[in-house]
Formats: sequence, C-alpha cells, structure tokens
Amino acid sequence: MLTEAEYKEKKFAMVVYRINEAEFSVLSLNSTFGKPKQYVVKWIGYKWICSCPDYAKHSDEIDYACKHIEAVFKAVRRIGWNKDGIEVEVVRRYRQKQNGRNGRRVEAEVKEKAVEVTA
Repeated sequence: MLTEAEYKEKKFAMVVYRINEAEFSVLSLNSTFGKPKQYVVKWIGYKWICSCPDYAKHSDEIDYACKHIEAVFKAVRRIGWNKDGIEVEVVRRYRQKQNGRNGRRVEAEVKEKAVEVTA
C-alpha cells in the first residue's frame, strides 16, 4: 500500500462553455502541454466523449472520464444557458514517478477527485 508521501497532486484550471444541450467547450488553462488548449466534450447518447489525446487512449472504456469531462460534470450544475464560462479546478493524484520498462520514467494515475472553484 502506498503512503500519502508517495502521491503528488496536480491541479488543472479550466473554463467550461456550453455550446448546445449536449456539447461543451473546455479551455484547459494550464494543460499538460504547457499552454492553454481547447477541447470539445459531447454526449453521444450513451456516454460522454472528449477530443483530447488522453480520452482517445481510453475511448474503448465505457466509463472513462478524462479531466475535461470531469470539468463539465462540475460546471454543468451552475452553467445553465449562461454564455459566460464557468471556471472549475480538477485535481488529480498521481503516484510519484518511477522507472518503467526500458528505463522510461512513467506516472501511474491512481486516484482522481474534482474540486469546484467558486467565484
């Protein structure tokens, strides 16, 4: 079992805009790419999908939610049909970096939680 010291948290600030009833635009302000990136999150009748690379890797998992989908979940309760975006913060917990196969450094995601930012 891992101790708290073996985890680190990453906080991601995002702004969520409603495009229509089943589609949202998510602006990731401090993305893992180092600059703001925008993604589209959609409901396709039986699950939420996202245009981000992380979701593409896990798209075969019916219940997978990337951080952008989590941001929509946090914002949808407050956003209504407001044309202004709602800022939310998604917090992910990762195990500390370790050496993986071929000496590569890997981060294994172990726990997730979302925190709402209040204005």
